[in-house]
Amino acid sequence: MSQTAGELLAALEPLPFPERLRHMARTARSLSGAELTSLLEELDRRGPYERRLAALAALAGGQAGFLAARLTDPDRVVSGYALRAARTLPLADEAIEAAYAGASAATRNRLAGVVLAGRRTALAERLVVRLREEWGDGEATRLLAACSAGFVAALLPELAHAFGPWTRFARVHPDLLLDHAERELAEQSQQHLRAKWWERNASGVAAAAAARPERVLTLLERHGPATLPWQLCDRLGLLVTADAERVVRWIVSPDREQQRYERLPAPGVLRKLVQADPPSLPMLGRHWRNRQHLTGLLKAMPPSRRGDFFDAAMDGMADHHPADDVLKLLPRERRWAEVRYWVAKGPAEGWDWHDVLDTLAHGPLDEARPELLTALKRSDPDDRALVWPLLVACTGRSGERSAMADLLTLMQRLRNEQDPVRSAALGALADLHPALFAPQDVAALDRILLDALEARDSSTATRDALRRLAVGLLVERATETTGGRDAGTDSAGVGAEGESALLGWALRALERITAHVGVTDFGPLHRTLRRGQEHQVFEVLRPWLEAACDKADHRLLFALTAALGHRARRMPELQRMLEDALAYGSDHAFSTAAGLWLDAPATRDERAARILELESSAAVLAPVQQVLTRRRTDLLDVLLGDEPPYGRFLVPGSRRPLPLLGDAGRWLPRQQEAAIRLAAAAVADETRPAYDRARVFREAARVPVHGRRLALEHAEAPEVVIAEAALGALPWTDLPEETLPVLLAHAGGDRARAAVYAATRVARFASPSELGMRLRGLLTSAQGVKVTSRKEAVRLAARFLPVREAAALLAAAYRAPDQHPDVQAAIVSVAAGLLGAPEMWDVLTHAGRAPGTYRRPRGVGRAHAVGERIVSRRTGRASSACPRRSPAART
Repeated sequence: MSQTAGELLAALEPLPFPERLRHMARTARSLSGAELTSLLEELDRRGPYERRLAALAALAGGQAGFLAARLTDPDRVVSGYALRAARTLPLADEAIEAAYAGASAATRNRLAGVVLAGRRTALAERLVVRLREEWGDGEATRLLAACSAGFVAALLPELAHAFGPWTRFARVHPDLLLDHAERELAEQSQQHLRAKWWERNASGVAAAAAARPERVLTLLERHGPATLPWQLCDRLGLLVTADAERVVRWIVSPDREQQRYERLPAPGVLRKLVQADPPSLPMLGRHWRNRQHLTGLLKAMPPSRRGDFFDAAMDGMADHHPADDVLKLLPRERRWAEVRYWVAKGPAEGWDWHDVLDTLAHGPLDEARPELLTALKRSDPDDRALVWPLLVACTGRSGERSAMADLLTLMQRLRNEQDPVRSAALGALADLHPALFAPQDVAALDRILLDALEARDSSTATRDALRRLAVGLLVERATETTGGRDAGTDSAGVGAEGESALLGWALRALERITAHVGVTDFGPLHRTLRRGQEHQVFEVLRPWLEAACDKADHRLLFALTAALGHRARRMPELQRMLEDALAYGSDHAFSTAAGLWLDAPATRDERAARILELESSAAVLAPVQQVLTRRRTDLLDVLLGDEPPYGRFLVPGSRRPLPLLGDAGRWLPRQQEAAIRLAAAAVADETRPAYDRARVFREAARVPVHGRRLALEHAEAPEVVIAEAALGALPWTDLPEETLPVLLAHAGGDRARAAVYAATRVARFASPSELGMRLRGLLTSAQGVKVTSRKEAVRLAARFLPVREAAALLAAAYRAPDQHPDVQAAIVSVAAGLLGAPEMWDVLTHAGRAPGTYRRPRGVGRAHAVGERIVSRRTGRASSACPRRSPAART
């Protein structure tokens, strides 16, 4: 059915943003080719809002020709739809190739992404030749991943120096990358040169490991670095799967340096190593004996293998004392034997008393307890703070019920201790497994809790330890109770009443801690609970939650919901309680509940409308605003109307807050106009602090058309803060390239520090012809332009102009009469990337013969930056083109 643009826009007006896009796409698909073409032409003649709808309709309706003409559209939303069409519609290579003509740096980057994603090999090979000639080697290397292997093999030796990240290329051409690596590393005879090569190229080798793990292993064996690069450490699992024995042999190779801080491979990699069980695995344990790596390797092993492996790894090293973390992982009898050996030997070797006790605490409790109790009587509180965790951990490892009871009785001494001692002891107690506690311990736990909270010097660390202890008991007992152990008794003889006693203590503890700090904190339950346990915890806590909510106390509900994170979204009863908090809670409870209730994406839109039904002023709350500005744009008028939404959260007479403008591109044109009127009023309100007014420009920059106009209107403001904020916002507007003349016009004034900095980002979006014309005026002007502005113009020309144009411009600027020496030095410093043009060689030759006020230009002496092809062609002149530049040129 035919539909005019006006009728369509009227139908879209009352819809929220997502539904507006869906309706537009459905309409485009329902129209015939001629009707759709007519609609697109009519919409495209209007403003940015309508043009973006036209691009979406063209994409949905398969209008490849319409979108091909908009690949370089200045509106990045429109060009974004066109670029998406290049991936999903049969868009001809010629259209993409034509789009490169006169394209800005940002546009070329997006076009390169399309070529690479579509694997347009023929187009990529044509573009590589063209871009290399026009823009230099760096621009050409972007597309090599989309080229054929034969084409790449011929060019790689010449272009390798200009590569940035090798990752994408290595995934497509792993053999070519590894061949290149072999050639380059074979030429590096010194270890420090190889280390630098690996620093630059390790990411590419790591990416090739997925397809060629054997070859990567060979490269490491022949030319590997002294320490494993972190990129390869992350991919080590691929090499282990290919050949675990070779991986271990390389790691333990005596040719490698003993790097103290070499990264520990991921637990998954260590498990693969253990499962492969290469013959050299004990050698790896011996190699890692003095680091935490051995602990990680033992953790990856089944407990039944740890004792034998430890013996094999430590064979012939009787004088090596294992770390405490290693002792904890050994089987009990094997650990005890090791402890007895070292406790007897330690004092004779002059060990410190604490080291002896630390080792002893890993042995049997009946052997360690007397010594630990004696040490608790030491006069120095720092000593006692070291001993308490040893005693607690030793008791926990024993698992004896009577020992736990004795420990808790003993810990009542902490009432009169200093807080550093108390926090250390309680921290160790919280680290014990909750199953070690029994209902009989409730009285002792109560005493410990009250004493710690009532102490005058009670610290955050002490309260955090108590919280962790309470939450651990709460989760453990809650999941056991709902898991079927509440009827009868568990294996330790703890019945339902006992479980309830421990649960009650945990909740009382959290309430008392909250009374001291004002916040209930369950910790990250979404990471600590097993799948499904969140429902068990909720069912156990439900009576307490309902009782608290009946008293209008929602703190426990909010704390549990926040702790469960995304898991709370799939708990209907919990969500119902949050909705009740909106209806019956205080203002603070309402705002907190709103944020938690809107966390579920599936129901977020409907819930935002429900919140506004309850309280219209809730629109000013950040969680509600985010939904309104991003999705429920049909409800946005409550924030943008002439009358502010006064109510509970916006008191009459208070200053009206500015709505979130980051997603203003999703709004209707009338909503954008209303928002910019509010922004303009905020800027004009001189009762506001200057920096609050300045912040408005950056927020309003996201409003299409109007944000740019607002910033331009205040670019000449007499207030420095306002003027510089307006200039700084221009690069973030919808059409930043149109603001380039305004920014560069300030290059010689007091606002240059803000304007030239902003122009650096704008240059990415400007066409080369426009940018070249503007920069030429700066570089050739003898007066009226600051030296720092001219130096930045040099860098922009070298980075964003075609090689020949940039070289000609910079050479002319270098030879300009009375050119400042620092500007000349800046030109010399960027010359290494422009050596494809003969003008730059003339500049370097002149600089090399100039008086000694220059330093060696960056990159000229580095073969990987200059390129072997150019250096070999210019060998005779390169030797004299090593001038020195002034320190000012480094800025």
